[in-house]
Amino acid sequence: MSNKVKRDSPLVKSVLALDHYLTELERVGTKINSTDIASDFDLEYIQKLMTRFAECGKGISEEVTNLSTQLSEAQARAEGVAQGVSKQAERLKIRRDEQDQKLEEFRILGEKVRDLNTVISGLRDDRAKLKSNLPSVESQLGALIEDLQKLRTTARDSRMRALEKNVESLVQSLQAARKKLRDLSS
Repeated sequence: MSNKVKRDSPLVKSVLALDHYLTELERVGTKINSTDIASDFDLEYIQKLMTRFAECGKGISEEVTNLSTQLSEAQARAEGVAQGVSKQAERLKIRRDEQDQKLEEFRILGEKVRDLNTVISGLRDDRAKLKSNLPSVESQLGALIEDLQKLRTTARDSRMRALEKNVESLVQSLQAARKKLRDLSS
């Protein structure tokens, strides 16, 4: 925010006007108080100072009222902004919770993929075992791919691009593994 904008705000103008009246009131009051009334003095000059002192007092009163109004309006604006920020914070929490839930789902599916990889690794050396366990492994692979595709869709719908790409990569890896398994069992 530039200094010009700050100086032109009604709140700042009110504070500056109040400061001006207070400074002038002190200056005029000091002159009045330092005048020796018992000596020879210019009565007209003192009367002008008294008038100016009263004007400053009136100006201070008006500017205090104006400042109070400006502060109330500023408070209302700040409360409005704070309400907006509070709503955004709620949306952010919902978004973060949604993202955490999807990341947890991805983590769990990743663990299932690792577990299945362990099973498959144990079957690679024994073709007979591989053929007999292929329907179960195929079923597990199919279920994992389906779950991951659902997660990819929800990640896309939620505009979670990084998660969507990670899920897509895992789906492609599983589809490649499925193809290799089919090739191995033939």
